Amino acid sequence: MDDRGPSNGRTRRGSGRSGDRPRRGYAFPRAEHRHPVYGSQARRDSRQMPYIVGFVIVVLGLAGFLYVGLNWATGPGRAASIANPPTATPIAVVQPPPPAPSPTAAELTYIVKAGDNPASIAQQFKIKTEDLMAANSIDDPQKLQIGQTLKIPPSR
Repeated sequence: MDDRGPSNGRTRRGSGRSGDRPRRGYAFPRAEHRHPVYGSQARRDSRQMPYIVGFVIVVLGLAGFLYVGLNWATGPGRAASIANPPTATPIAVVQPPPPAPSPTAAELTYIVKAGDNPASIAQQFKIKTEDLMAANSIDDPQKLQIGQTLKIPPSR
């Protein structure tokens, strides 16, 4: 402690006594504004901004690290490929269209394939659909069978 004695709250700087040197610090009595535990003046610490900025930077860094890590670990489609292993998919083999039958003096025939109908067959041989149906006694075009042999009438 100092040897000035207890403060009564009336001693102030420049008390009028000659020979006293001015006291440094506050002009208030010393004991009344001291912190009860730390012994210095009680005041709020206003230097919190660096701590807040540091905390925000650390949190953002952790969030970024977590984002990058999870994207690397799972990746787009990585989890789906682990859950569903690739399976072989059959590839459809498309056969080239059959060559147009060559006209001969003998009677022409045609074997019905999938997707054929009397109109498409007649167009292929450049004949009328009615002539094709009459030559083969077809009443209902829906009743054509795959593999059925049709007689092709001569074109006029």
